[in-house]
Amino acid sequence: MTLGYAFFKPLFAVLLIMVFVVACWLIFNWYTSPEFEISDLKHGTVLKFDNGANDVNTKIGKLTVLSYNLGFAAGPMQDTLADDHPEYFYTENLDKFIELVKSKDVDVVLLQEVDLESKRTSYMDQLEYVMDRLGWGYAAPVVDWDLYFPLRKEHKIVKATVVLSKFPISSNDYTLTSCKPNFENKLLNIFYYPLLWKSTMQRVSILVRGKPIDIYNVHLCVWSRAARVEQIKYLAKWINGKTLGSDFIVAGDFNFQAYIRGTPIPTVDMSKPPFVKHLWDEIPTISELYSSKSSDARSIHSYYTFPERKHRYDFMYFSKIMTILDSEIVHGIDSSDHLPIIATFKLQ
Repeated sequence: MTLGYAFFKPLFAVLLIMVFVVACWLIFNWYTSPEFEISDLKHGTVLKFDNGANDVNTKIGKLTVLSYNLGFAAGPMQDTLADDHPEYFYTENLDKFIELVKSKDVDVVLLQEVDLESKRTSYMDQLEYVMDRLGWGYAAPVVDWDLYFPLRKEHKIVKATVVLSKFPISSNDYTLTSCKPNFENKLLNIFYYPLLWKSTMQRVSILVRGKPIDIYNVHLCVWSRAARVEQIKYLAKWINGKTLGSDFIVAGDFNFQAYIRGTPIPTVDMSKPPFVKHLWDEIPTISELYSSKSSDARSIHSYYTFPERKHRYDFMYFSKIMTILDSEIVHGIDSSDHLPIIATFKLQ
């Protein structure tokens, strides 16, 4: 007994020191970090898939775009990140989404929350799975969560925001925004802050019969209205500096008045004017499928894309020189806890 105690005592002391050091680092990191931070512009990769995409017949004079928070194909209710499902559960949900893309004759897809070989989704590469079955040739991913959780069931998570295209992609630029979480449990905030995903704003340039169209794929911060406002301002400045005067589409999950389980209902956010109005302030000529600058929150949420709360989180904006022919929020699919938005534009 004495020998055993003598052997384990220094190991226990080392363990306590390590725990103390990690705790001090977490506390220091929390109190010295800003509430949110938008990274500098970065260049992402463009993937070319050998899927015979050059043989795909595209519609003459039209472009159909779909935006969808895929929610890693976890179905209509995500209770936890570590929900235990067999691989076929995810492939069935992905197949429903793929069938929708084909049936609507979509040309460009903007996706958020796509898993790339994560344990929680049976280590399958959801991007590769979708591209193989669509038969498209081009994808532009931005990884916004790449982490291993040693003490949690999900362990490895790699998540991406992605643009898929029938047409060639010439560039992929992006920013990542880190935000402090706002769990009601303050200790969780300090512990999880270094481990959490970042939110993405991505600009992908596609070439439609030689003509460039800029696609902005966004997944704004879920934790903070202030961060979303600054992201919108950054996005508007980005568009004005790069794209204004040419064709562009802005779509994705804007997390409008959003919150997640374990965080308080954002009553302050809900009492203020919709933060998306900042886009119209900076780009007065921009249009959106189901809202305008004068829309209040109630009218915006009447076109909901998040069925659980009957809230609208997902939007699609477009430049003044693009003509909208048709649009739809698809209610007949449950691959995710969000609903897809589809729009067809007339090309000049």
